[in-house]
Amino acid sequence: MLTFDEVTRSMQVDPSSKTPYSDATQTRKHKKNHVKRPMNAFMVWSQLERRKIIEQNPDAHNAEISKNLGKKWRTLGELEKQEFIDEAERLRQLHLKEYPDYKYKPKKKAKYPPAA
Repeated sequence: MLTFDEVTRSMQVDPSSKTPYSDATQTRKHKKNHVKRPMNAFMVWSQLERRKIIEQNPDAHNAEISKNLGKKWRTLGELEKQEFIDEAERLRQLHLKEYPDYKYKPKKKAKYPPAA
């Protein structure tokens, strides 16, 4: 079972931090001007759960772990998911504070690959 502190990392962030979302999610810095989307409830849960699976089974393949995480998430009840839903909302608020002008802009995939 996950501890309260593991699930509620957003509540442990320094309020004066200029990067509260990055601090809470412990994300590494990415390319310049690249802002990741805020994590949803499944991503919050799976990030923590994946660490436990890897500790128990370090040779497991990522694809298999992901499939199992998806199945396990769907079996969780609403009450079990609620703490992760709440944490995802807190993270969304921190993301908004850190990146006030952020707007999700998915890149369009080309229908046809460019000719070589």
